[in-house]
Amino acid sequence: MPRLPPLRPSPWVFDANRNPPVYTRAMMGSELATQRTTVALGGVGDTCLGLNLVSSLNKEEMIDRTRRAVDKLRFVSPLIACTVEGDVQSYRWVYTPSGDRKAWLDLAFAVEDRGESINPSDFANAVVLKKLPYTDGKGTAIHFRVYLLTTSKARSDNTQEYGLYFHSAHCLMDAAPALCALNSMLEWMTGKGTDVTIVPSIEWKNLPVDPITATGGLAKEWETSLGTQFMEELERVQDDTRDYIGLTPPSRPLNMTDKPLHYVAALSESETAAIVAQTKKLGISVTALYQAANALAQLRLNPKRPGADLDLSLAVIPISLQRFLKPPANPKSHFVSALTALSLRFPVTQCLKEPTERGRLIAIAREVHERLGKLVAHPCLPQLGVAMASIPPSQKKNGGRMQNPWRCGVDSLGILEALVKTDHGAIKVDSMTAGNRKGPYTTMHVWTMHNKLTFDIQGASAWGEKTLKTLVEDTVKIGSLILEPPAKL
Repeated sequence: MPRLPPLRPSPWVFDANRNPPVYTRAMMGSELATQRTTVALGGVGDTCLGLNLVSSLNKEEMIDRTRRAVDKLRFVSPLIACTVEGDVQSYRWVYTPSGDRKAWLDLAFAVEDRGESINPSDFANAVVLKKLPYTDGKGTAIHFRVYLLTTSKARSDNTQEYGLYFHSAHCLMDAAPALCALNSMLEWMTGKGTDVTIVPSIEWKNLPVDPITATGGLAKEWETSLGTQFMEELERVQDDTRDYIGLTPPSRPLNMTDKPLHYVAALSESETAAIVAQTKKLGISVTALYQAANALAQLRLNPKRPGADLDLSLAVIPISLQRFLKPPANPKSHFVSALTALSLRFPVTQCLKEPTERGRLIAIAREVHERLGKLVAHPCLPQLGVAMASIPPSQKKNGGRMQNPWRCGVDSLGILEALVKTDHGAIKVDSMTAGNRKGPYTTMHVWTMHNKLTFDIQGASAWGEKTLKTLVEDTVKIGSLILEPPAKL
């Protein structure tokens, strides 16, 4: 592994020599890693995330309240008004305090009439194909937009369906910060939260601190060999080219201009409760259960030679840093990518010798739970992403590219109500939809809302409908095997 450069905070710097003057800060951690990926792979990772709503408010009132909430969001989380400069070695955030606020708001907020139904998956699939940044032809360029989706048909109870969505570069937005921001907007729109008085002259003070400062400063363990050993362990997983559970690359070419494919499956409240209770009984997490179920589902689609040595390789396991945030970072307004990625690889040959699919599922899930738990508990975890991104791709093996990206990863978002309330009085949250501009890597997001487990898979059109639909359906079915009694052999 290349020599690790010194890990230091990166404060915002005022540059009075530019016209107009600006504030700048170097990207770090997942901000930098996702920006490099996006630029290198033609927009891969650009994110759409939103909430599907039901409200008694009419369209005109909803539009007015949403626009005012977007203006407040900029004041509280001004990174959404930033531009990006630099190259693969070092990208920087650039914030212009004297920018034309109305021109920005006109570009950052859009209303889209969806006819009789929101059709959220179709919207997410279409919007991620829009190449960022948005521009108005007059010098304003932004990497973030809020969409209010409206419908023309009233429901039987005289309420309307709406959608409140963000489309952004991944360096600015991932799930937890975005959900917190959406929740703040809904509070302002319904008067349920603390109101915000916009004072443009001090808006810059709300720019998010760097990820080292945001997580309470560099852990003392980085002064020892623990940090570099942690990084080396993860890099060995990422660089390992031996065979593992994955998917057969599709025969169709990868076309980034095609709409991605998107499928959603969900369990009922009673099924979800039973799954959660059984995982507790077995001593595994829901995350570990569906990592294992997804691995077995991939193995069904791409069987390996019986008896062959085989590993499970989880190259990218996103971990939100939300729970590690400390003052001055405020989790409700720290709107910037705040992730780290773990990697896990271990042999499953012995697990696969279990005589039943249920037995194989539980054996793999227990391995994932134990091994992932140790990684998550590592004291260097909060600043791991900063350390990994501090080494330029040119100094990494294979340029930092993923070995065999033709696979499906599972991203567990947890219980969404921990981040966003579902009842805001005049506005109620029905569901969430997420989407990304996709390359070869396929992602299945798993979360719980309204006490129901939801499985949302998205992949490039090259995979074909049958592969992705089978993958999500088999993952759900295999995961539910823990509810069956053990087989009597």
